[in-house]
Amino acid sequence: MVKPVVRIQSSSRRKAHLLARIAAGVALLQSAVWAAEPAPADSRALRRTPVVQVFQQCNDAVVFVTGPIFKGDQPPATEFFNPAAKGPQESGVGSGFIIHPSGYIVANAHAVEKLIFPVVMLSDRKQYPAELLASYHNLDLALLKIDAGRPLKAVRLARSNDLMIGETVIVIANPHALLHTCTTGVVSAVGRNVQLADVPGVTLQNLIQSDAGINPGSSGGPWFNVVGEVIGFTTSMRKDAENIAFANPVAALRRMLPEMLDVERRYGLVTGLGVAADGPCRVTAVEPDSPAAKAALRVGDAITQIGDRLIPTAADFHLAMIGRKPEDTLLIRLERDNKPQTASLVLGRRPKPDAAALFKKKLGLEVVALDPQHAKEMGLRVARGLVVKTVELKLYENLEHRPQPGDVLARIGWIRPRDLDQAGLLLEKIPPSQTVSLVFLRRAGNVGTRIDVNLAVPK
Repeated sequence: MVKPVVRIQSSSRRKAHLLARIAAGVALLQSAVWAAEPAPADSRALRRTPVVQVFQQCNDAVVFVTGPIFKGDQPPATEFFNPAAKGPQESGVGSGFIIHPSGYIVANAHAVEKLIFPVVMLSDRKQYPAELLASYHNLDLALLKIDAGRPLKAVRLARSNDLMIGETVIVIANPHALLHTCTTGVVSAVGRNVQLADVPGVTLQNLIQSDAGINPGSSGGPWFNVVGEVIGFTTSMRKDAENIAFANPVAALRRMLPEMLDVERRYGLVTGLGVAADGPCRVTAVEPDSPAAKAALRVGDAITQIGDRLIPTAADFHLAMIGRKPEDTLLIRLERDNKPQTASLVLGRRPKPDAAALFKKKLGLEVVALDPQHAKEMGLRVARGLVVKTVELKLYENLEHRPQPGDVLARIGWIRPRDLDQAGLLLEKIPPSQTVSLVFLRRAGNVGTRIDVNLAVPK
């Protein structure tokens, strides 16, 4: 008979086995406890993606553009005159972004042009009345100016024409007035041509397409790349489809900035310099006997810095001139024949245009400033415009509608002139034979009337 073999573990082996089981239990318990504890504080660093970084760096440079709007089902004069019955006003919603610390803001023309008077809200929720400096609805581009009393955060503009299909897009905007909403997507395509739904007959060229979330109120919101540079700004979306939105490329903004800012006229400066329309800031012209000529600047010089501001592109040159005064001395760093050079540019003084003479010559009008009391008597929403004193009827004889003494000139093009000097700057830029659109306001009893005139400027 074979006896079974019985193996008896020694006490030391039983002890080791028991300790191993205890250690496994402790490890299991610790893993459960750790899973219930919050993540370590430094996990935010791991979660701080490029999208988070761009939002944190650029959010303060994005604004909410709003204000009471002219509704299409109301009489055209409602835009300018106070409503007969008091009640809630419909407000427009849009977005924009600051391009200079002094308060210059880029927005969409189709959104801004609907506003009776635009108001800009910053990220700190403070609101400021805005002045419309320029509007180009054929490019869906508008420039606003606010005075916040302090330097503001401004964006950096990307270089033109270096987008990559598939690269990340970060949009900060105010869809449906939901302030400072961040959405993301990719560059889906470039070079799209899109007809604007809000502006019949206007087709925008070379737009950027993305699948980032865009809604009403996003118009004018900047599109950033992952290094925080603006590559474009929302201009349209496909309402019959999801994830198809379009942005005006930064190239269009760069191309139009010199004309929109009009720095030399606005600040009464003379430089005598002509620079390239886009790309590096290369000197293309130097006027004889000008400040640039006296500073020994030459055609072909590449300006790289003005004072402490770097000038990577031609657009930055015009931004660097904002706020300068006649007789200011600017230290300019440049490259000439691939060698670094410096120059000292003393800004000249631009003669102020004779606004009264320009009105007579180009519009056949004599005008004076609109004072607040007159605006109140006419029932105007805003005391902004010029009062017509005399009219040279010969210029208007072939037109169906014409101004008359006592009318208020409320608009020249899309701009509401605040005073005679600003109107003079506007008229100075209008060449002979060009047709200019004018809006006059007239009051008869309790009725306010708007008179639209398209006048060909005399040669």
